[in-house]
Amino acid sequence: MKNSIYLFAILLLMASCKNKKPLKMEKASSDTTRFYSLNNFFKEQIVDVDLRAYNIYLIKELNGKKDSLSIDKDQFKILASDFLNKDVSTPEMHDKYTESVFHDLSTNSYTLNYRPKSADESIQNIDILLDEHTNIVKRVFIRIETMHKDTSIIEQWNWKADKSFQINRFSKTPGGFVSNEFNFVNWNDRKK
Repeated sequence: MKNSIYLFAILLLMASCKNKKPLKMEKASSDTTRFYSLNNFFKEQIVDVDLRAYNIYLIKELNGKKDSLSIDKDQFKILASDFLNKDVSTPEMHDKYTESVFHDLSTNSYTLNYRPKSADESIQNIDILLDEHTNIVKRVFIRIETMHKDTSIIEQWNWKADKSFQINRFSKTPGGFVSNEFNFVNWNDRKK
């Protein structure tokens, strides 16, 4: 009986291998590629802060002058909501960006990178670091470059999951005027 079960299993395996066709590898078209939705991540983070009793702090520095203050949840939501329009996964933005993925062993992360196909886009770079085991977002880095009249503005938007975010602006005019503005919002981060 035992030998006939083994024989049946071997014959079944051989028959299934014989009928298999080689797999055809097809390249995914750009309209089937799904970008990571930062809006969902930021909304979840905002809701989490709203549901908890965190002490929320804003540290601002403008051209070397530093100020810090405690802010309430409504002020936090206003500041954090600016991140919601930095998502390139929307249908109108999707075709303007390319995605690449790499495994960063030094941070134990997979990094999703989004770069514009044209230098005309204001969002010049997005890096999303996902934990290599859970695929949960650890950090988000966004670089924005714009011109306002004759002023060049570079912004760095950084979000540390469940802890803090930063919005830093560097402005420069052809005449040499420079302005540096740093904004750090902390709700669950002991270290800056």
